[in-house]
Amino acid sequence: YLNMFRTVSIMFYGNYFFAEPDFSENKVYTFNYESMLLSGLPEKGLARAGIRIKSKVEISGIGPKLCLIRIHSIEAAEYNGVWPTSSFSRSLKLTQVLTGQLSNPIKFEYSNGHVGNLMAPDSVSDDGLNIYRGILNALELSIKKMQHSYSLQEAGIGGICNTTYAIQENKRANIVYVTKSKDLNSCEEKVQMVTGSAYTQPCQTCQQRNKNSRATATYNYKIKYTRNEAVITQADVEEIHQFAPFNEITGGNAIVEARQKLSLTDVQKLMAEVPPKEFQNRGSLQYQFGSELLQLPVHLFRIKNVESQIEESLQDLVETTSEQLPSDAPAKALKLMHLFRAANEENYESVWKQFSSRPAYRRYILDIIPAVASHRALRFLRHKMERQELTNWEAAQTVLVALHSSTPTRDVMEEATLIVKKHCPRSSTVLGKVCHLSYASLCHKQCSSSDSCSECLQLFHGFAGEALSKSSTEEISLALKALGNVGHPASIKHIKKFLPGYTASASDLPRKVHATAVMALKNIGMKDPKMVQAITLEIFLNHKIDPQVRMLAAVVLLETKPGLPILMTLADAVLKEPSMQVASFIYSYLRALGRSTAPDLQVMASACRMAVRVLSPKFDRSGYQFSKVFRFSMFKELLMSGLAAKYLVLNNAGSLIPKMAMSQLRTHFLGRVADPLEVGITVEGLQEMFAKGYSPDRNWEADYDFKEILKTLSDWKAFSSDKPFASGYLKMFGQELFFGGLDKNAIQNALQAWYGPDEKNPSIRRIISSLQSGVGRQWTKALLSSEIRRIVPTCTGFPTETSFYYSSITKVAGNVQAQITPSPKSDFRLTELLNANIRLRSKMSLSMAKEMTFVMGINTHMVQAGLEARTKVNAHVPVNVIATVHMKEKNIKIEIPPCKDETNIITVRSKTFAITRNIGDLAASKMTPVLLPEAVPDIMKMSFDSDSASGETDNIRDRQSAEDVSSRNSFAFGQSSSRKEPFVQSMCSNASTFGFQVCIERKSIHAAFIKNVPLYYLVGEHALRMSFKPVYTEAPIEKIQVTIQAGDQAPTKMVRLVTFEDPETQVSSTKEALKRVKKILDDTDDQGTRKSRGSSSSASSTSGSAESAMSSPSSSDSDNRASQGGTQINLKTRRSKAKGKKFYPFGDCSGSSSSSSGSSSSSGSSSSSSSKSSSSSSSSSGSSSSKSISSSSKSSSSSSSSSSNSSSSSKSGRSSRKSSSSSSSSKGSGSSSSNSSSSTSKASGIKHKAKKQSKTTSFPHASAAEGERSVREQKHKTQSSSSSSRSTSSGISSSSESVDVARRHSKYDRQAEPKHVKSQFNSHSSYDISTEWEYHLPKVYRLHFRSAHVHWHPARKISSSSSSSSSESGSSHSNSSSSGSSSRSSRPSGTSSSSSHRHGENAGRSSRRSHVSREVSVHHSRGSSLTCERNFLGDVIPPGITIVAQAVRSDNRNQGYQATTYVRSDAAKVDVQLVVVQLAETNWKACADAVILPLKAQARLRWGKECRDYRIAAMATTGQLARKPAVQLKVQWGNLPSWIKKTSVAFMQYVPGAALMLGFSEAHQRNPSHEFIVRAAATSPRTIDTVIKAPGVTLYYQALRMPFTLPLGPSPTYETRDITAWNLLPEIASQITQEDQSTCEVSEGDFKTFDHVSRTYSFNKSCNLIVAQDCTEHPKFIITTRKVDPQSFSREVHINTTSANITICPAANSSLLVACNEEPVLSHSGVSEYEKDNVKIYKNGTTVIVEAPTHGLKNVTFDGVILKVTIASWMRGKTCGVCGNNDREKHNELLMPNRKLAHSCSAFVHSWVLLEETCSGGCKLQRSYVKLNRNPTIDGEESTCYSVDPVLKCMKDCTPIEKTSVKVGFHCVPKDTAVRLLEWQRSSDKKSASEDVVESVDADIDCTCTGDCS
Repeated sequence: YLNMFRTVSIMFYGNYFFAEPDFSENKVYTFNYESMLLSGLPEKGLARAGIRIKSKVEISGIGPKLCLIRIHSIEAAEYNGVWPTSSFSRSLKLTQVLTGQLSNPIKFEYSNGHVGNLMAPDSVSDDGLNIYRGILNALELSIKKMQHSYSLQEAGIGGICNTTYAIQENKRANIVYVTKSKDLNSCEEKVQMVTGSAYTQPCQTCQQRNKNSRATATYNYKIKYTRNEAVITQADVEEIHQFAPFNEITGGNAIVEARQKLSLTDVQKLMAEVPPKEFQNRGSLQYQFGSELLQLPVHLFRIKNVESQIEESLQDLVETTSEQLPSDAPAKALKLMHLFRAANEENYESVWKQFSSRPAYRRYILDIIPAVASHRALRFLRHKMERQELTNWEAAQTVLVALHSSTPTRDVMEEATLIVKKHCPRSSTVLGKVCHLSYASLCHKQCSSSDSCSECLQLFHGFAGEALSKSSTEEISLALKALGNVGHPASIKHIKKFLPGYTASASDLPRKVHATAVMALKNIGMKDPKMVQAITLEIFLNHKIDPQVRMLAAVVLLETKPGLPILMTLADAVLKEPSMQVASFIYSYLRALGRSTAPDLQVMASACRMAVRVLSPKFDRSGYQFSKVFRFSMFKELLMSGLAAKYLVLNNAGSLIPKMAMSQLRTHFLGRVADPLEVGITVEGLQEMFAKGYSPDRNWEADYDFKEILKTLSDWKAFSSDKPFASGYLKMFGQELFFGGLDKNAIQNALQAWYGPDEKNPSIRRIISSLQSGVGRQWTKALLSSEIRRIVPTCTGFPTETSFYYSSITKVAGNVQAQITPSPKSDFRLTELLNANIRLRSKMSLSMAKEMTFVMGINTHMVQAGLEARTKVNAHVPVNVIATVHMKEKNIKIEIPPCKDETNIITVRSKTFAITRNIGDLAASKMTPVLLPEAVPDIMKMSFDSDSASGETDNIRDRQSAEDVSSRNSFAFGQSSSRKEPFVQSMCSNASTFGFQVCIERKSIHAAFIKNVPLYYLVGEHALRMSFKPVYTEAPIEKIQVTIQAGDQAPTKMVRLVTFEDPETQVSSTKEALKRVKKILDDTDDQGTRKSRGSSSSASSTSGSAESAMSSPSSSDSDNRASQGGTQINLKTRRSKAKGKKFYPFGDCSGSSSSSSGSSSSSGSSSSSSSKSSSSSSSSSGSSSSKSISSSSKSSSSSSSSSSNSSSSSKSGRSSRKSSSSSSSSKGSGSSSSNSSSSTSKASGIKHKAKKQSKTTSFPHASAAEGERSVREQKHKTQSSSSSSRSTSSGISSSSESVDVARRHSKYDRQAEPKHVKSQFNSHSSYDISTEWEYHLPKVYRLHFRSAHVHWHPARKISSSSSSSSSESGSSHSNSSSSGSSSRSSRPSGTSSSSSHRHGENAGRSSRRSHVSREVSVHHSRGSSLTCERNFLGDVIPPGITIVAQAVRSDNRNQGYQATTYVRSDAAKVDVQLVVVQLAETNWKACADAVILPLKAQARLRWGKECRDYRIAAMATTGQLARKPAVQLKVQWGNLPSWIKKTSVAFMQYVPGAALMLGFSEAHQRNPSHEFIVRAAATSPRTIDTVIKAPGVTLYYQALRMPFTLPLGPSPTYETRDITAWNLLPEIASQITQEDQSTCEVSEGDFKTFDHVSRTYSFNKSCNLIVAQDCTEHPKFIITTRKVDPQSFSREVHINTTSANITICPAANSSLLVACNEEPVLSHSGVSEYEKDNVKIYKNGTTVIVEAPTHGLKNVTFDGVILKVTIASWMRGKTCGVCGNNDREKHNELLMPNRKLAHSCSAFVHSWVLLEETCSGGCKLQRSYVKLNRNPTIDGEESTCYSVDPVLKCMKDCTPIEKTSVKVGFHCVPKDTAVRLLEWQRSSDKKSASEDVVESVDADIDCTCTGDCS
């Protein structure tokens, strides 16, 4: 029947209705088996590693559904080499190891194609069993009888995974082909082991876009069937695991390939032998993890005797790290850890016994055992803590590492719980905190990995409950932070007990606790976002809760990534938000999140953008004093990784120092999100601690009892006092590691230590005495910072692992010895050290060795094969210094030994290998670089061979040039990322002067030439090394010595005299020089009298020749300058009327000075005539002549010293080069020559050829500042040859580095000027046709900058003749002004016509004067900047500071550098010069000089030969931009070294991108190539428009927010006192602090609060009104005022502080009388000031001013009518009274004494009236509650209502004569249950009663009384 049924079935269903594959009883099936596993990169030509196993497999049926499998004839081979050309090499040792593992056969259940349980003897290891599983996995089949193609979840070695079958059959051959494919990523139960990533969150959206690891397997079966059975004859399996650390499409990936082949060779009928062993059930087909976790993938070694190996390894580690850390130190530490993992507790104990007494060994043991992270390690630590063998500090460190690195198995949790319960104090000690927080992190891991973590939750919930019942703030904080670390939703109900608004008791807890409780919800929000969103939103919407807590609630809410509805609720709440702090915080947070690009935030980011649109208009303008969130984020799709940084500032009263700041870093990588670091700092009350003279311990009640006064206010509530406190916390990966605080005592102790004698703190004395005897310390720390592993099984039965290890060893060693003379006495203070002489010898070294290892491949304790990428970082910083400090002599000397050997400071090496190791033959382990250097084709060096005969030579030539190219290219850092060919590069910067050189070597060989993806850039070999190398010097260097000497002794330390040589002349004799220095040193005492260092040139009014500044070397050929006896002329000579020319080393008429005081100075290509020779411009016909009008043709010495790019002396009429193509300082430095060239006597009257030369004269314009303009005479035909010059507003030339000088003028000149200039031109825009700007306002970057003209009048009158052509020779100091030759005569009318020309490549606008021929005179005003004849200050004054750095050679020759600084200052100007020279006699110098004038500053840096080769100049000016006050900074440069150019070009590539990120806009303009301008114009007190013009780009930002108010407006301070360089910075500082102080004004009919809210209300009766008071628990001041006489306006003011009571009252003669503590002060006419107990009283005219800064009162001024109170910034938010609470919030101005908001202004003022007990004092009012005179219906019932707050009423026996209405809240009760008014007044319910209605009632404000009122 059966056969018949089969036949019928086959006819119907086709041929594959057969029995499922099976192994018949008593048959032995022999298979050939081959499995292979390879790891590597998929491309050819790169190395791979793997193993292959061939063997025979016998499977025999030994019972129903039971089979036996045996493996024999094993042959193992290893692959390690370039794929696919290398081959497998047989490994006999590995074969032996595997044979040993697989020698025992095992039993397994098998039926219907399914493998059941496996049975094996105990002797079969897990690893061996897994290899069996790999073979059996191939036999697992789920064949469905009726379907060709289907999908199902099928069990396998890797878990139950999604599998698809496709079946085909060959009917003739009775063969069925089965193909099944598995997606190993979608598994119900995936077998994998992931460790080390518990503190990161998966990023779901990232994983949807891009999976980092994918795996799939394909199985092909050939099944032969006969009538009654089916047998698998062949099975082929291919499995691929792909790992893509970056983007899987464009980022590159690594793969692990596994293959299996099983083919049936023989079937025999015989009974199989079953070995007589006991078989245990060992689980199913699913892979079982065995030794993999203990086996570190980095090492493979045999463990024979673990204890002796530990000892050996430990000794080796200590010895190798005793001196310097070798690069393999971390690997040795890892090996030691590996051994400890294999050891047991007895081994631990014996190693501890042996080594714990030796510090170096002890440290390593205590570093490495916690990293073992097993329960044995924890138990060992617990025993040590029990026996108190560890100090608290050691215990804290070990517990921290151990608990954080442990995996929460049951054993580990038991040990950890015991440690916490028995050895962790619940106090605020370091151990207590670390212990509880780390245990909470371990619980977090347990709760994440399994469902049951109830035990540790109970522990913490109990802890929190106990702490609450004890109400111990410290313990509550610790418990809450621990619950926050665990982050389990079950804790929510416990945390709610501490949240305000949830329980009545919680509201009384301090704000600190509320904040901690809210932050504890953060981690819970990741698991239960809905619940946390509900709680935090409720807290946020509750306005009664402290703003800081609400802001933190919003932070937690936004961390849960809420949807659009919640965000819109938030936005809506912000619109109604009373507190600006909260509103500003939420707005800035939403706006920051809206810019995020991370995938997991995209939905939320778009929702945030929607919410911001609702808010935008209102909150865009809030200033820095409000809370803010700053967030920077970037996400790179190519790398699928991102970084975000967030900085939150929580302020509460708008003070300068924020209350709380938090900073958080977030990373996206490998599809996970982590918060690697978060730091928070909270500061309270610190500002007042540092306020002058604040002493918190004073007995407040001593002098004045404020409590009595405050009783009369209606239930006055003090603010909660902020104890001075600073606290912080540190979180890593979302887990809080530590928190702590500095309380008042700790801070005071620190201050005490600094100021007080040290009886109270012997520690300092101890430190100093130990320093004197010498201190030697060594500290080493080994740390396995991360161990991240992901292990998955493969079909072969071997696991594949992807893991990352990061371990480091840090070592600090050093000894310090100090000699202090005089030796400190027993009662010394730290400040005494400032007068002692100290010699400090220190020898230290900081070494770090770090190793990062990435491994992918097989890792078992038998065999390792795969990819291994290792990065080693080695840093070694030796410090060997002897420093001597003489504080009194202002001398510091530092000695450093010379560089003898090569020292590597930092070495980074990264290499990727294919590795194979097996335990049988460790010596044969093999490492092949994945990328062999010879595999890299160097296409750059290949050459083309032509067939011609000349081919050979071409070949050579090409190769050479190619090499040149590559060597040149290697310096372009910018393109290195895109360069595919490998490179090696080495650079050394030679400091041979000091006998060493710094070398940086880079090497990079990567695989990007195969595939240009990020991963392939990493693969290969990379190295970076920075080292110091010795340099050979003729004589050996003994030491390097740096001496710094300040003060009067500075000249004595000079080694080399500083002199400047005129390029024309050499020093005539050294005697002259020595004489001169001697003279300077002798005359230092009377240096103050020499005021004329900047006098006019020697060729002044008599000679009339042009003054010239130092000319650049290149112009010397056209310089017939006579040398005048030496390079520098003595002072007397300088004053004389010598005809010769002078050389001014610091003069600058070229390019960098805004106003040089030569006659007039012109642009580089032109010349302008001298003081007497007027510059006659060319007429329109174009013949440019220079007639020397003056009679001074005798001045032969004044040749035209033109600048280097215009060698246009009057004689040689060559046309100058275009100024755009060469710069005036191409060879010369910034001080290149003056262009004030006048015609020589020969040339006077000779006409130049018109086509050869054009002359440009810059005229003195006030309005030159309006635009950059140059005055030019223009030729018709020869435009191209003439060179355009631009005269910029500030006078610094623009693109042509030539010189235009904007002149300063006398006042009438300046006023007359603008009339002549109608149109403004913009020299920068290359496309903008000049239009009159009045018609439409141009873009901000096209506006012109007008510099400020402020005249500073010289101290000494100038002797000038009345004639306009006289040159004012006796000009005051060298701040004599802008060489402006300013004409006092009126301007000819022809000058006003101006037109614009496009000129050559400059396209610069220049306004042309058509016909200008008139006399100009040099007018010196003091508003100038650097002048042409700025002398070297060293000729006049000695240096202020001398710094000498020299190499002390054995032959005593000078070698090194010397820097001298000269400072000369007076009220209007500061002049600073710094000169650096070489000690050897060379003419290389570096000069830096700066001139700081009122409203202008200028600085230059020049260096090279005599300071002339290179220059950079910068100038800052104040002025106007489009009539807005503005500042401009202009930087210009001439010739620069190539490395600076290269660096700046590379840097400029990143500027536009960075600017765009910061919100700048870009404009296309052609800017000058050698100048950089930044302009900022204030558009409002809080915003500026910024324009940045750089050579390649113009950037601008409109309405950039400023953190503080700008000092705008017509400031009266300029008139009253000059702002000079010295008081400029203090001025700015005081401006900022003034802004942070607040002033309140109270006058007769109105008042203006501290927060600038004005109210009109007059309470002018004779009761005292509290104007302002300190509202903390211990008030420091109260200010009250009262009317003296109801008829007059006069009032009296009482200022009560804790140390003085001051009364100011009017006298009969309308002056003010002042009494302090009831004694009259300032009563005598002569006395104008009184000071006592930190209170100062003085008069300014009729106004009385009281200052009490230590009490928080900056000043109180009263003139009899207006009272102004200004309080210190640290009192912000701490005041109350009519002036308000000064917290920059306008919504809460009407706060009454009971901290409730008043309903009307009158109710508010009434609440601050001080009442008196009797009416004798004149105040006849009292407070009483009132009943509403109507009965409103509330909730449907007629009710009686009583006021919640009292109202002012007349006293008993008094009748009101004046009333006013006030709005009050009423509480209503049903009429029938209502109490009487008197009872209501007595009951205490009214304080907490609700307000049902608000009504206006009458209040009395003046009364008349009969008799003795009470």
